[in-house]
Amino acid sequence: MYKMIVIPVILFLFVLQTDNFLFAREDAEAKAEVSIVTTEANVEESVTTVAETEESNVAVTEVESTTKESTMVVVEKETNTEESATTVTEAVESTETVVEKEAETEESNAAVTAAESTTKESTSSVAEKEVKSEESTQAVVETENDVIATVNSEEILRKDFDRRLNVFRRMNQDVTPEIKKQVVGQLTKKMLLKQFVDKQDISAGKEEVQAEIEKIKFFLQNNPNNKDKPLDEILEGQGSSLSELEEEVSRALALSKYLENSVSDADKRSYFDANKDAFNGARVKASHVLIDTRNLKTDAEREEAKKKIEIVKVEIDKGADFAEMAKKYSNCPSAEKGGDIGFFQRKGSIVEEFAVVAFAMEVGEISEPVKTQFGYHIIMVTEKEEGEDVRYEDVTDMVDFVYMQIKTEDLVKELNDKAEIKIML
Repeated sequence: MYKMIVIPVILFLFVLQTDNFLFAREDAEAKAEVSIVTTEANVEESVTTVAETEESNVAVTEVESTTKESTMVVVEKETNTEESATTVTEAVESTETVVEKEAETEESNAAVTAAESTTKESTSSVAEKEVKSEESTQAVVETENDVIATVNSEEILRKDFDRRLNVFRRMNQDVTPEIKKQVVGQLTKKMLLKQFVDKQDISAGKEEVQAEIEKIKFFLQNNPNNKDKPLDEILEGQGSSLSELEEEVSRALALSKYLENSVSDADKRSYFDANKDAFNGARVKASHVLIDTRNLKTDAEREEAKKKIEIVKVEIDKGADFAEMAKKYSNCPSAEKGGDIGFFQRKGSIVEEFAVVAFAMEVGEISEPVKTQFGYHIIMVTEKEEGEDVRYEDVTDMVDFVYMQIKTEDLVKELNDKAEIKIML
């Protein structure tokens, strides 16, 4: 039963957090193609100019021919003493016309020379742009294959790093140093688990992998935004692919088998007895003030955020109304309601650091600043609902799910402590 519940959730989270630097590459290639098309257009214009120049040369030849004929006429008219003065005058005018046409011929020749020069320059420009296009494409390839980290000497490439960052960019979220740090952590965790599973003599069959993929497909397509979309299209939109998903499912199944073999039923029952509020439906209602740090880019800005939440706490301790402080300072949409975020259960509905503190508090109690992935919180518990009397046998699947998550995180921490990790960013 563990696999039926846990694996789709693990993989769904993986899909949501993945990839794509190919866009950057495609964008660079598209720009290169535009550059080449533009230079080809310039070449066509130059060829047209050359064609016009050739027509001009034909015209020049015709003019030169006319000039020779006119000169012969002048000679004949000069030797013919019986011609009248009027005819001589006409011959002189004809000679002047010849001179004018010769001048036009020289201008046409100059135009030919200029056109040929333009053609050479345009051809040179095409060559230069084609070289730059090739250099640009090569630069993209080199950037994609840059190593941004190593885990036990195994490389993590920039293209994988950027693919995950693009998920945030598609959501119009600024890629801050904090987010980059989170992404490196995700990639490192993925690599550690991959290396661990590869060393185990455990594998998943094709039928098992396909069964889990069908569950993931069903889960994803239940989202109205993904209705009627094929799985590969959904994954592409998340920066992933079907082959990548199959690889992750296979690895996750192998990991689940390892954990099942290393965890006893007694271990899970003991965990249930110590954490019944996570399984009996108990709920807490709370309000909070949030100073969001996700988009802060420097340590100085994050330190300023920490000081700000401490100042808010001092004001509340002095008697300031909590709801008014939330409306004035909180970066959460709940600020409009005085920070009220309603009821939530111990597991699965709110970030763990927040839930741990909230469930340990009494009604009316106000916490010290709490740090989560979102920033700094001040929590006030406003109501609590006790859970039902529940037996371990009633919630075995949920206990499996929660306990295996905890064991996975413990394993990652153990692997991380022993690993040789280098970050090059």
